[in-house]
Amino acid sequence: YEVLGRKLNLTEAGELAVAAAQDIFARLEQLEVDLNALKGLHAGTLRIGIVTSAEYFVPHILGPFCKAYPDIDIQLAVGNRREMTQRLADNLDDLYFFADRPAAEQYEAVSVGVNKLLVIASAKHPLANRTCLQWGDLADVTLLLREDGSGSRRLLEQHLKRLAFELPKHRVIASNEGIKHAVLAELGVAVVSAHTLDHGASKNLVQLDVEGFPILSHWYLVSHRDKNFSVLAQAFREFLLHEGGEMLNEGLAYWEQHRQPRLPRK
Repeated sequence: YEVLGRKLNLTEAGELAVAAAQDIFARLEQLEVDLNALKGLHAGTLRIGIVTSAEYFVPHILGPFCKAYPDIDIQLAVGNRREMTQRLADNLDDLYFFADRPAAEQYEAVSVGVNKLLVIASAKHPLANRTCLQWGDLADVTLLLREDGSGSRRLLEQHLKRLAFELPKHRVIASNEGIKHAVLAELGVAVVSAHTLDHGASKNLVQLDVEGFPILSHWYLVSHRDKNFSVLAQAFREFLLHEGGEMLNEGLAYWEQHRQPRLPRK
């Protein structure tokens, strides 16, 4: 390689070395798939990449699957949408969970459940007991946002653009837990996935009745279209498209009915 300023460039020899390394890793991955196929579902590693909002429910879907196959290993990578998109491009995992699916044609995205983004505030907030709020009523309220690269932020910005709403003054907090605690501390209001409201502290949070909300979206199971799934990955994919999706939707329906959160569980 050669360095020009702050940029590192591969030489022709470097490009050849990278291509050869990719071939080697691809062959090793295929070997693992083939060996696991011989073992059936009694061994092997399932690699899953999830965006941060999905970490609240994916383990509860993995639980029943792992009970059925106790000898398998699970590798769970968690990051924001930008990080997971890069992992997907690099083909580092078997399957991925996204709330804002990648648009590239080489990826397959299947809806596995409804995702609703809610406007939340502290139960002590001046707007907490008001109904029929307009977006303009939040003009003087600080909005707590995830960082650039977050799927929930992208969905919110796209939604506001469609409705011709302005983005109010805001602060960036790079985690869902941080946002919930900041809302409880009355630092502002936030737009979060209903599935992040999963613990007792959420009883001090309220959903604001704002025109144009909640934002209706979906959770997507994403993979490369030409992905050669292992027996284990294919089995989990089939499980998720049936029982797992039902668990996810039941959890959200419970939240809507009782106005208190519950993670999807079997």
